[in-house]
Amino acid sequence: IDGGEPGTTSNSELTLREFEQGLKSMGCHKFTGPNESARIAAVFRYLDPGGEGSVSKKEWSVLEELWREFDLTIREFVQFLAIPFGPDLQDAWDALDDDGSGELSEDEFNKAVKDIGYFGPARVVFALLDGSDDGNISLDEFMILESYKTKKG
Repeated sequence: IDGGEPGTTSNSELTLREFEQGLKSMGCHKFTGPNESARIAAVFRYLDPGGEGSVSKKEWSVLEELWREFDLTIREFVQFLAIPFGPDLQDAWDALDDDGSGELSEDEFNKAVKDIGYFGPARVVFALLDGSDDGNISLDEFMILESYKTKKG
């Protein structure tokens, strides 16, 4: 993001404007909608805890740590699903999507995973699976979990 635009150079610091431009140039739509600028600014302020108005490479590296936590959360969720449903994620989907609608809203997902005994961060799992950010998880989005299964051997 920093210095990645034509005609710019990196100074190892990222401003809010550069952050916004970088998200736009990457085609990121995670913040699209009401209060888009405010939500982007909130993420930027999180990354800039000192309030200097720029994010250093060290501050930016917090995202790597967060991603590791998210990755672990998803892997643990997949391992949990294998307990009641076995290794086939389609079986888990069929049970979670009990109305057969082909998608799960956040409320449906939270209730379904609670009903099977999952007490982990269901909202985080839902947000990570809802790749389209439409407020629902489709079967295709759910099947992303296949890539998080523990490899045997």
